[in-house]
Amino acid sequence: MKTTQSTIKYTPRTEGFWEIPGVVYRGETGTYRLFEEMTPSMIQDQLAQVYTKEKQKGNPHPTDMPLVWAIVTQAYELRDEDQSKTLQQFLRGGLRIFPNTLTRIIYDTSGEDCIIHNYGTSDSYSIGGTIVGSGGLINEITDPEILKEIIGTQDIKKINEISQYVNGTDTYLWRLNSNGTDCYFFRLKPRPKDERVARFDADGDGLGLDCGRHPRVEGPAFRVLRVD
Repeated sequence: MKTTQSTIKYTPRTEGFWEIPGVVYRGETGTYRLFEEMTPSMIQDQLAQVYTKEKQKGNPHPTDMPLVWAIVTQAYELRDEDQSKTLQQFLRGGLRIFPNTLTRIIYDTSGEDCIIHNYGTSDSYSIGGTIVGSGGLINEITDPEILKEIIGTQDIKKINEISQYVNGTDTYLWRLNSNGTDCYFFRLKPRPKDERVARFDADGDGLGLDCGRHPRVEGPAFRVLRVD
């Protein structure tokens, strides 16, 4: 028997959205709306301004990488519910246009790296750790615990199950390595600090967790709103 606590609801209005219960984000479980219209293409600093302006008004806003993944995860968990197919199709299409997020990574050659979620907003929070390392399929990396810092979980089996559901592929991790080479194998001049944006990068070959995008690279972003 279906209940409102376990059912995806799709509301086609002036702007359609999916209402998704049971989303776990930062230790809290809530109901979130995911809106059909993404933000215009913009850089991360502009996304932070949109977040601040729209959230203060109680409007849908862009978000960080862990919340996007938490919503994708719950869409997978509710995959047998009504409207799950339309949600799956929307997520696949959105992930394949390389959506921007409010997660920034500071690679620091003189000390500990830093991940900042909800970057540039009053809700920002930071996680220290070693982010640099080799890229590739997540089931081949030697430090899978870093995945928890990036998307909120290090369960590789579950991540790939979700990736197969939403994108039809396994998941990759792209990041800078200690030699100053970026995730696309172009040689960089090492700098004491190198700031990059974390975003999704999906296509028919894989669902990428791309931790190497330049902050000046534009992209659209998913818009969300917690409603419980």
